Amino acid sequence: MSDLVLALRTFARVAEGLSFSRLAEITGASHTTIARRIDQLEAHFGVRLLDRTTRRLTLTPEGLRLVEHARAVVEAMEHAEAEFAAEREITGTVRVGVTTALGLHYADRLADLHARHPQLRIEFAMSDWQTPLAAAGVDIALRVDSPAEAALEPLGAIGRVLVAAPAYIAARGAPRSPAALRDHDCIAYGYGPAPTVWDIAGERLRVSGGFRANSSEAVFRALVGGLGIGLLPVIRARAALAAGALVPVLPDVPIAPLHIALEHRYAGMRMPARVRALRDFLVEAFPQP
Repeated sequence: MSDLVLALRTFARVAEGLSFSRLAEITGASHTTIARRIDQLEAHFGVRLLDRTTRRLTLTPEGLRLVEHARAVVEAMEHAEAEFAAEREITGTVRVGVTTALGLHYADRLADLHARHPQLRIEFAMSDWQTPLAAAGVDIALRVDSPAEAALEPLGAIGRVLVAAPAYIAARGAPRSPAALRDHDCIAYGYGPAPTVWDIAGERLRVSGGFRANSSEAVFRALVGGLGIGLLPVIRARAALAAGALVPVLPDVPIAPLHIALEHRYAGMRMPARVRALRDFLVEAFPQP
């Protein structure tokens, strides 16, 4: 790859996060190397592309104009790479934004993908918050969203189940109706002043408890520890239910599932082979009901 194309690719990536340090962590390139490539671009075009202070980076007006051209060049190169991908082994790195529960599910199955494409590198950015693709610095992401969202590719639905530890049920008793959940400690995913609302039996039920977290894994561990009743994806609760660490609560009550969709940054263009291989894996290994 020519030095100019490499510099344009680096500039496009810097423009996504406006941080040399973040890009260095993602790519493994040194801060000095990234800065040198930006300097090369500025010297080549004779303009300043970034305003740099000790605290932040911002794009100059010239930088805003060039970043669109840089992305077009990078996309054209990726198209060309995709054209010839079938003739060589798939290589490169794909960065995936995924929720904690889905990330753990797919991580258990990555050996199958590695067996097919041993030179393909996968990086998971696991978070239960919905972060824009550019801000997250990922190629592809799984979203918890409405299946009617036109910009996303629906993957399927994941069931949810109300659960609690046997010790909690022994101490507090089991609720006999969804409304009775209001009298229990409900451990919820969330953060901040917004109330916790569960979609159960076709109704939006407001619940509360002594603990809430913006991490589904923290919620899971609190539930296993006997802190209260929680609403978990079946894929996260299944093993604990089988082991008896958790028991179902109101098992006959219908609960709205989570609709999962796929988003990528290659709309209107040919997807690179490395990303297409990962996308196919996400579809094939999606949790079955």
